[in-house]
Amino acid sequence: MMENIREILARLDTAKKDQGEGRQSIVPTNHQNISQISCKICGDMGWLTPIVPTEHPDFGTVKLCECKENKKSEDLTRKLLNYSKLGFLSRFTFDTIDVRGKEIDSDHTKTLTQAIDAALNFSNDPAGWLILVGPHGSGKTHLAAAIANKCIDAKVPALFMNVSDLMDHLRSSYSYGNNENYEILFDQVRSVPILILDDLKTEPLSPWAKEKTHQLLSHRANGKLPTVITTSEEIYDLDKFIKSRIEDPELSLVIPTLGYISDKPQKNALGTIPKGLSHMRFESFDLHHLKNMRQENHNNLEAAYNAALTYANNPDGWITLYSASSGIGKTHLAISIAHFQESLHHPVYFAFVPELMESLRSAFSSDDPSSSDNLFNRVKNASILILDDMGEERRSDWTEDKLYQMIVHRHNHRMPTIITTRTNFLKEAESGSAVASRIQDPSVGQVINMSGSDYRQLGNKNVKDNK
Repeated sequence: MMENIREILARLDTAKKDQGEGRQSIVPTNHQNISQISCKICGDMGWLTPIVPTEHPDFGTVKLCECKENKKSEDLTRKLLNYSKLGFLSRFTFDTIDVRGKEIDSDHTKTLTQAIDAALNFSNDPAGWLILVGPHGSGKTHLAAAIANKCIDAKVPALFMNVSDLMDHLRSSYSYGNNENYEILFDQVRSVPILILDDLKTEPLSPWAKEKTHQLLSHRANGKLPTVITTSEEIYDLDKFIKSRIEDPELSLVIPTLGYISDKPQKNALGTIPKGLSHMRFESFDLHHLKNMRQENHNNLEAAYNAALTYANNPDGWITLYSASSGIGKTHLAISIAHFQESLHHPVYFAFVPELMESLRSAFSSDDPSSSDNLFNRVKNASILILDDMGEERRSDWTEDKLYQMIVHRHNHRMPTIITTRTNFLKEAESGSAVASRIQDPSVGQVINMSGSDYRQLGNKNVKDNK
């Protein structure tokens, strides 16, 4: 028997009163058994029509019901877990990380502990991008998997995938001609609440894979969607598009994990602070207990200390620490700036200039000249660069040209640079040196003249290691 219009309108009016303006509930008719209906909003139809005035933009539209939205979210979580394939990585949690159980030195222990804290903070409050950088075996994947497992335990949809595996999944779904499956998968990866990409590499990508990687990361960067990336590569060596996102301080936090110490002694890596200088910090630069020092020299060093500390808090432009003799404290202050910035998770590249130029020359003379270009570009574009003992390098047309290129590039872009030197660049600038002219440029930086006695000759145990 067909219902009359009055009964239909009465039922709709009841729905409005029950559910409120803007949502219509499907109330079962007399022949329906209400006990068999699981959703009282839509009557298990999965959709509803908003009850709004005719001029409202939602008038006449059909909306997905909450029950379907919840099911959609559950299905997405289930699919993402299947794609993640954490497998044996499910045992990688924050509880299973044991820093003390690794054969690592105190500096690496501190760095790894800071990385653990950063990963734990991200998993508790996912926001922006977290970039975990370090060599193989340094704990990056463990931390990334720990983040994924913690989020999944909290019922937060998270996708953990090796970058190469992800590209294979996308390529496979695309190659078989099922564009619908490909689009669904790619959209899920782009929009998943938390995306964890393991082992981002610098190896050349195919044009297709490069395009997909750019689309994926661009979408997540524009939306500032929580993303974790691990890589064992130098940030500089990454694709320029990816590098620009990773180096955006408003989007990304870059955390080093460093590596475990092997049984074999290793040469200090170029760009890192030598272990023998690791004690050089602002706290250990003793100004108040120096013996055998004239007051004017004490005041001079105190001014240099304050200038270096100010620069460490805001490394804008250049600072050059000059003294005609050794042992005054130039390197100590330069490395103190580096340690201060590294405590804020800002990467610093340290280069002893004579050693740097020899390394560049050796790389240039090798069978792979491109390695020289890679090293040179890494130094030239370092976020914060320390050039220690500049002017003591072996002079030649080749070294002069390389230093000129480096200095001009960083001068033009006003890139944070710390220079220590025993060379009087003021006199060299007056002699026409283009490099010295830029170092002396007051619009880009400041030259701090340091005077005093050689710390090594003072016999004070608190400062005997200053350089």
